[in-house]
Amino acid sequence: MTSWAVVKNSDQPAQALALRAAESADITPEKYAAANPPKGADILVRVSHAALNPADLQFMKVIPTWLPFRRGAVPGLDFAGEVIAVGPNVASVAAHAAKPLTVGTLVAGCMSVPRVATGHGSLAQYVSVPAEMVSRLPSGLEGAAQGGGNASASLSTAVGFLGCAGQTAHLVINDAAAVAAFSVAQPRVLINGASGGVGSLLIQIAKARGAYVAAVCSAANADFVKELGADEAIDYNLHAPLHTYLAKTFESQPFNLIYDCVGDQQLFSYSASYLSPNGALISIVGGPTQGVVPFVRNKLVPTFLGGTARTFKILGMMPSGERARGVAKWVEDGTLKQMPIDSEYKMGDVVKAYEKLATKRARGKIIIKVQE
Repeated sequence: MTSWAVVKNSDQPAQALALRAAESADITPEKYAAANPPKGADILVRVSHAALNPADLQFMKVIPTWLPFRRGAVPGLDFAGEVIAVGPNVASVAAHAAKPLTVGTLVAGCMSVPRVATGHGSLAQYVSVPAEMVSRLPSGLEGAAQGGGNASASLSTAVGFLGCAGQTAHLVINDAAAVAAFSVAQPRVLINGASGGVGSLLIQIAKARGAYVAAVCSAANADFVKELGADEAIDYNLHAPLHTYLAKTFESQPFNLIYDCVGDQQLFSYSASYLSPNGALISIVGGPTQGVVPFVRNKLVPTFLGGTARTFKILGMMPSGERARGVAKWVEDGTLKQMPIDSEYKMGDVVKAYEKLATKRARGKIIIKVQE
């Protein structure tokens, strides 16, 4: 099996990663499945596409490679592909009771954090995952792939929607603070980092829920975020420091909800000037301390000691099949219309893809075409 492996802890992908080629090119999916039958309620997926996430870079930098379970660890969280074998208990998985997964089903999802942390990532020709963790492709994408359409394009789109980006959007949209914000008449939402994988989906979902959306991005991405539905684009370079511009411009019409997909501490520290008293800022970026410092500073420090009198939440990555299937429903009902893809790389060019990801300038998702 061909796969990528983390061979050294480094923030430089070229130093951290090595490609492990298959021992034999003659191993067919059928032979691989016969030699590696899934157990219990697991399924074996022939991966066609994977998508990269910032968390991948953290894993390869932080988790020591000398640990026994990190020797030759395969990176990657997101995957899409075809089921080539099912475990004996897959038919009893409640999540797929109406339409059980079988050989040939096209699926996508995100590996659990413990599986990736222990070396079982998605940048490989085959992955074994619990059936509960995946979703079928949304009906439109599934039909296109199986009806003679462009199967590769459908799977490339699906890995973006149903992987970490879509699941993170599902998590933060359904948080109690967000639900409360969207319940007001004509909610106003600010999205920082709006042109990225998660931000580009949040624009579409917020607009589908009737919100006025202000999208923070570079000038180069202004037209892009407006095409996704944003009512206005705010150039963070032109309007630096951002918090000062927001205070001047939106004090009389504050936001009900702010999504921070970048990790800008000042955005929350000064938010009393542009976030309504009952509003909330939800961050998806933990930073070097994996969220500990932002949590302590923004949740535990009282206002008389310099804290901010607004609600702060930081939500970590929590992959689940339920969220993936929830995103699939959004695609089917038209809530999500576009999965912006920044670029697609071949399996042999994963290092270049991670280097692009590390620039934090990707517009949408970076996709890896693992195999045809």
